[in-house]
Amino acid sequence: MTSRSDDSPPLPIDRQGLIHASTALRAGQQGQLVRAVRAGELQRVRRGVYSPVGAGPPPRGADHHVLTAFAAAAQRDHPVFAGYTSALLHGMPAVGAIPSQVTFLASGASGRIRNGVIEVGRRDDTVVETRGDVRLTSLADAVLEVGRRSPLVTALAMVDAAIGPRLVGDRRPACTLDELVAILERRRPFRGSLRVAAVLARADPASESPLQSLSRLRFEEYGFPPPLTQHELALADGRIVRLDFAWPGLGVWGEADGIASHGGGGQRAAATVLEEEQRAEAIRTTTGWRCVRWEWQHAWRGVPLARALLEAGLPSSGRVRRR
Repeated sequence: MTSRSDDSPPLPIDRQGLIHASTALRAGQQGQLVRAVRAGELQRVRRGVYSPVGAGPPPRGADHHVLTAFAAAAQRDHPVFAGYTSALLHGMPAVGAIPSQVTFLASGASGRIRNGVIEVGRRDDTVVETRGDVRLTSLADAVLEVGRRSPLVTALAMVDAAIGPRLVGDRRPACTLDELVAILERRRPFRGSLRVAAVLARADPASESPLQSLSRLRFEEYGFPPPLTQHELALADGRIVRLDFAWPGLGVWGEADGIASHGGGGQRAAATVLEEEQRAEAIRTTTGWRCVRWEWQHAWRGVPLARALLEAGLPSSGRVRRR
């Protein structure tokens, strides 16, 4: 709640929960706005745009990026979110550093970067969608632009999520890898097309998490052979299980979310651990394969994951740093 006298109205807040200095000025509440800022009741999101300070911590990471994007959008005519910002609004995962610049679609074919905003050039085949009162580029356009500008791991995690199943029980992807490749080929040549092609060449619609996307990059980086993903296996008792990664010819399989990823305590967590241990034992009894489990931090650092795979007997054509 912002500072005000008993008979003064609250500061106007837009649909995104933002307070604009220009709106407060028109309402004759500039002094009230200044007092609220000085009292620490409002935090600056962007020049002339503020957000109420709530009971919890201020938004960070992807949430802060989206909030900043809405603040910038309120200062533009007919804004259309694009690129990384559009991808976040489509629900894509954020892996790696969050860009400080927000992205919009330019009104014409030329783009520019100015005042913390990236404008990407509009193409003849750019698809713009409307969700409520928000306009944004299609998911396909968004992730292709991410592939052009962002690190490989960031782009791959988003592309994998885009072409994989989005809803429980619904195997239909939001877009397909074939669609993305077709758009890429239709638009070539353009600056960054090789980067986009590199992302699409590594994309896997079977990937079920950003951790799996990151893990595949680490396998490649450290020279391990490419695995089968989401490999189905018939156990001795007739059950069918699905393995995140498998190297059948080498007698190794991997889980990218492992027992250690089930945080918290209590009976439910203990039951989950026991269930996974029993499942791993059933797989070992049936196949004799060695199991490797890892968490996000192991894959992000890289070396711990590589060492674990080497210890399980997986060959590597690369060099694992000893540290």
